Amino acid sequence: MKNKFKVTLILISALFVITACGSDADDAKKVEVKKETQVVTSQDTPKSVATKPVATDSNNQNNVEKTTPKKDAVEAKYIEGKHYVEIFPPMQTDASPEKVEVIELMWLGCPHCYNLEPTMLKYKKNHPDFVEFKQVPAMLNPTWSADARTFYLADILDPTGEKELVTQIFQAIHEQKRRLRSPDAVKRLFIQFGFTEEQIDNALNSMAFKAKLDRAKEIGQSSQAQSVPTLIINGKYRTSPYIAGSEENLMEILDMLTKKEHQAPK
Repeated sequence: MKNKFKVTLILISALFVITACGSDADDAKKVEVKKETQVVTSQDTPKSVATKPVATDSNNQNNVEKTTPKKDAVEAKYIEGKHYVEIFPPMQTDASPEKVEVIELMWLGCPHCYNLEPTMLKYKKNHPDFVEFKQVPAMLNPTWSADARTFYLADILDPTGEKELVTQIFQAIHEQKRRLRSPDAVKRLFIQFGFTEEQIDNALNSMAFKAKLDRAKEIGQSSQAQSVPTLIINGKYRTSPYIAGSEENLMEILDMLTKKEHQAPK
C-alpha cells in the first residue's frame, strides 16, 4: 500500500512540473488552478430563469433548428471557464480599433516560456493581418521585474527584432546557464551582443524604457494572471498551455478567439 501511495504521489507531482511558472513557484500554480476554478463556479454556472412553454410541433422545431446558429467543431471543442477564461473587467488594449491585440505574458527565466518561444516566433511571423501581437514581461516579483528590465533593454536596442536579442537571452539563461542577476552581468551580455556601454546606458535612462516597464506592470495586474506563459486576447480572454491542455490546443483557442473578436461588431 505504501508503494502504491508513493507512485500515486509521484505521478501527481509530475503533472504539475509541466504546467507553468508561477510568481512564487508551486504556490502560484495552485493559486492559478484555484482561480480558474472560481471563474467557472462564479461566472459560468447558469442561473435559474423562468421560461415560457415552447410548442413542440414539427414545424416549430424545424424553425428553431434553422434559426439557431451551430457552433463549428473548434468552438464546440473548447469551453469558456475551462480551456480559457473571460477577463472581468476587460483590459484596456493598445492596439488600433481594427486590430485584435494578442499579448504573451512571459518571463525570461521561465522554462515553459522558453519551450513555447519557437511556437510564438512562428505565430509572430504568420498571424493574420488583423492581429497585433507582442510579448510583455510579467512583473510578479522582484526577480521577474529585473528580467523585465533586461527584456525592454533588448526591445529598445533592437526594436525591429532583427538581431533576435530575446531569443539570444533565452538561450543564455536556459542553455548557457548564465545568471543575469545584476546590472553588470546584463551589461556584459549586451556588450557581447555588440552594443557599447553608452548605448546601453542611454536605453536604460530613456523615457521609453520607463514607459514600457510601467505599462508591463499595468498589463500584468489587469490580466489577473498568476503564472506564465499566458496569452491575453484583446483584453477580454486569458488562456495558457496548461488550461488549454497542450500547445496545439492553445493555438486553436488563440485562432478561435481572435477570429471571434475580429468578427464582433465594433
